[in-house]
Amino acid sequence: MKYQLTLLFFALVLFAHAQDEPGLEPATRPEVNIYSTSGGELIFSFADVENSGGSISSNLRFTGFLHIGEYWHFEFTNNFGMITGFALRNVGMITKDDGILTREHVGLFDENDEVKIKRRSYSFGVPLALKFGNFNRRTFFFAGAEAELMFHYKEKLFVNGDKEDKFNEWFSDRTNLLNPSVFGGIQFPGGINLKFKYYLLDFLDPDYSERIDGNLVQPYRGLTSNIFYISLSVNLRNKFERGDRGRFDDDRT
Repeated sequence: MKYQLTLLFFALVLFAHAQDEPGLEPATRPEVNIYSTSGGELIFSFADVENSGGSISSNLRFTGFLHIGEYWHFEFTNNFGMITGFALRNVGMITKDDGILTREHVGLFDENDEVKIKRRSYSFGVPLALKFGNFNRRTFFFAGAEAELMFHYKEKLFVNGDKEDKFNEWFSDRTNLLNPSVFGGIQFPGGINLKFKYYLLDFLDPDYSERIDGNLVQPYRGLTSNIFYISLSVNLRNKFERGDRGRFDDDRT
């Protein structure tokens, strides 16, 4: 027993001595710089809308409300990192004479009228992107994907230039509830972002059905409605996070 205690004592002494040797210290892990940004978007959206009869006319849609984003940046080196977070935004499309008749619009127009319909949905999105560039200068390219939950739908009907009807629905079946997208863009010094995004699913759900005069119909059957947009935003840095203090002194001068 004494022999075993003696061996244990010498082992502890050797271990403590090894910890004091500078050459034997464990290598420190590279520090990941983490910080967050907040901002909004000015969205210029377009729609590729077609039915069995061909292409449907659509207008440019501009909106700046309500767009809110909170993003977390993880910088593994000065040139490579990752972005995630969440965003609330307003997306949709404007069509002319698309031939779509829903129960809300029965009797409000006929085939000789000029009809314009504005459709939009508020969405909650969670993006994930990689970024490459010069982070000391806050300039980088980014590309990734985002899953968006379309949670509040609104529609406005204009007949011969006059607004005739509007309605809204929470978690509407008219749109694809979850609509993924891919995006890419560039950030310039000062947090100015230019981004392009394309939604992978139709905005209006072709499987949506409703009853009109007792008949079950699918007003969006055979319709494709893909939305894409270009956005301009300014993402402002929040307070300095771990490993980030003092890295951007040059940008503030």
